Amino acid sequence: MYLRNPILLATVLGACAISQAIGALHQESTKQTSQKPRVEKEEKEAKEESIVVTVTKIIDGDSLKAKSKEGKEYEIQVEGIDAPELKQPHGKESTEALSKMVMGKEIKVTWTKKDNFDRLLAQIHIDKTHVNQEMLRTGHAWHFKRYNQSKELAELEDEAKKAKRGLWATEPPQAPWDFRKETRSPEKPDR
Repeated sequence: MYLRNPILLATVLGACAISQAIGALHQESTKQTSQKPRVEKEEKEAKEESIVVTVTKIIDGDSLKAKSKEGKEYEIQVEGIDAPELKQPHGKESTEALSKMVMGKEIKVTWTKKDNFDRLLAQIHIDKTHVNQEMLRTGHAWHFKRYNQSKELAELEDEAKKAKRGLWATEPPQAPWDFRKETRSPEKPDR
């Protein structure tokens, strides 16, 4: 029947070719889709990086500048804490506490990402002291729970509160995020 009608034969053969092409495209598409989540997962798993730098400037109680031996400069945000702003009560004391610990010294900085201001969001160690924890333990900063859910940091903040160390000696201290909200200008948004 198909051989007698060349138009019908061409139509059937054309339909078969189109069907095979669609099947091949679908198979390729399925293969790409099944590989896509693995690629996204790899992108989400940030690689931890570490450097040893010398602190060159203390900006405030939770941020500083440092330089590597090769001369590269870094701006670093102490991860997991939020220190009082310089213009709020205990802001200068918090800045001085960080300065006494690290200014002019070699520190080990470990991070997996940067913050909204392109600063390394880092864990900082000097000798055997974990700076992030020490700032909380001594009552010179809040645990920044909005961005960090560490139970250990939360416990250190609670201990400092109970012992009325640092900023917890005054009642009630204003959290830096609330202070920034009240004093924020449109050009400088909150973190």
